[in-house]
Amino acid sequence: AIVTVLASGEDVPNVVTLDPMWAGALIRDGALSALPGVDEALNADDFVPAGWDLCRYDDVTYGVPADLDFNILFYRKDVYDPAIEAAGLDGFPTNTEEFIEVAQAISNDEQAAILLAVNDYYGWYQNFLTPYNGWLVQDGEYAFNSDAAVDALSLYNDLVNEYNVALLWDEATDGSPNTAVKDGSALAIAHGSWYATELASFAPEMQGQWGVAPMPFGPDDRSYHSASGGACFSIPGRAENQDLSTEFLLYLEQPEVMATYFTIVGGLPALRTAWDHLDLTAVNEFLGVPLAQLVAEWSVNTRGMELPSTEVANNLGEAIYLVTVEETDPAEALDLAVEASPELD
Repeated sequence: AIVTVLASGEDVPNVVTLDPMWAGALIRDGALSALPGVDEALNADDFVPAGWDLCRYDDVTYGVPADLDFNILFYRKDVYDPAIEAAGLDGFPTNTEEFIEVAQAISNDEQAAILLAVNDYYGWYQNFLTPYNGWLVQDGEYAFNSDAAVDALSLYNDLVNEYNVALLWDEATDGSPNTAVKDGSALAIAHGSWYATELASFAPEMQGQWGVAPMPFGPDDRSYHSASGGACFSIPGRAENQDLSTEFLLYLEQPEVMATYFTIVGGLPALRTAWDHLDLTAVNEFLGVPLAQLVAEWSVNTRGMELPSTEVANNLGEAIYLVTVEETDPAEALDLAVEASPELD
């Protein structure tokens, strides 16, 4: 529907705000304008690398980044911390092996160390595939059936069905996962930093019980702990005022403007020079930590999201379901997902 509207030429807006989930299909369908002038006017070094890459495709810029949205782990520190201490760790687990050790110590029939969704493409891509250095596309071909992808999906499944430390959640039948978070049957959940506000809203009585940490999955020497989504500002190819719209995008990417964007939206700007205009040390009252400062520090070790299509997302969601519920071999499920995905132009 979005592609149809932007390609119609009728009442097309001059600037749109897009999630990377939609941007890939729009770019490949020619619905967004390339922005070579923006590349020349902005300094890539002023941005978090993952943010600068947010709306780039084949090394061409199709949008300028707004905020960063990468998953971090919200965890019940009142339950995790004693197990972390007992395991002899200095802090929250930083790799798969450490996490499983702690998770097994706190998981039982009434509570699971982490909640995983039954068909969560986004979470699997950010929190598992990326730390294993897997990709959706390499050299112009789908790569999400690579050895790294198989390892990532195998771990996702093993947390549920072998180690028994993950609560497998189907929102279609189980309802909001916030239910499991609030009643204690899930002791951790992965979300963007925005979730702190939601958590405080539906469970204010749990103030002080929650901590945050980078995603722990993958080898200890991994380059990234997550991939970063977020939002980007783009110009539809059929927009009437291309030059004026480009000027507007450059205006938005001024540090003071992006700082204002943060105060309204709450997402940390990808533009690092905007951070000088923010008090990143402000303590989040619910969590008791300077959340924005932590997100800024952790953003360095995130990778820019690739731009797939909704078909790819749905196919990977189906692969996760087949493996975790139907006990399909991970390699077979990912091969099926690749075969079912649309051709890459």
